[in-house]
Amino acid sequence: MSEAPILTLALTPRGQEAIKPAELIQVTGHHELTLNARRAITVLWHHAHMQGVTEGKRYTVEIDELKPAGHKGYEMVEEAIEALMRTLLVVKLPNGKTRRVQFLGGNDLDSPDRPAGVLTYSFDAMLIEILQKSTIWGKIALPIIMSFSSKYSVSLYENVAQVANLSFKTQIEYSLDDFRAMLGVPPGKYKTFGELNMHVLKPAVAEVNALAPFGLAVLPVKQGKKVVKVNVGWWRKSDEELQSAYREGQASKVGRKERISGKAEHVLSPMPSQERLRRRSPKTSLLSAK
Repeated sequence: MSEAPILTLALTPRGQEAIKPAELIQVTGHHELTLNARRAITVLWHHAHMQGVTEGKRYTVEIDELKPAGHKGYEMVEEAIEALMRTLLVVKLPNGKTRRVQFLGGNDLDSPDRPAGVLTYSFDAMLIEILQKSTIWGKIALPIIMSFSSKYSVSLYENVAQVANLSFKTQIEYSLDDFRAMLGVPPGKYKTFGELNMHVLKPAVAEVNALAPFGLAVLPVKQGKKVVKVNVGWWRKSDEELQSAYREGQASKVGRKERISGKAEHVLSPMPSQERLRRRSPKTSLLSAK
């Protein structure tokens, strides 16, 4: 008799590590959200999870935790909160179906009675109903997502972080349309793969490789001369690479682009050799994984 799956809500999140349900990672419909709004989804979820998620409950968060580093005002927080209230996220259900939900419900951001520096907020009741049944999650390091300069980096990191520790899988293949939707690329923008590669993939892969505890590569899959799919592969970093990622995360964002250019993995470069992957993950093979 098989054991009952562990519910995401039964897990205890650590201070700076969010345990984020797959249903909130694999969302689409977020192409209009800014970088700060995309990060705010994870921060708001994390604090709600620590406080106990139940239907109808209200949660609190220090507003400073939603602010980008170096910003003193609340303007960007207000924009993020309003955007999350307006945006309908398309959530993928375990049975393959989807459901549209408003991520953020009522909150007291504009209330004159709000305690200084604290936001009280709630979630859509239908979203809570979905998340209470979640059994798949990813561990998301909050300092890492707050260090990214691109919303595409956030989406790419969170989607790979969900699967990076699996012992039986080291790659995922997406149709190009699904991959664009997963990243949150606006419809009609960067129409060719060359444009997408230059403006979205290269910067996102470089940032993730510089800061995350795993390495990744995104390779095009062609049908004739046309790119129709992309293959996302990942591998465990060595101790030296983990230390380098940690140092970069602690360093100033000023000059980061210059520091990581030339040493980060190039989107279209060959992936690590099969032998290298075997040394790092003896039980897995990027080429043989299905």
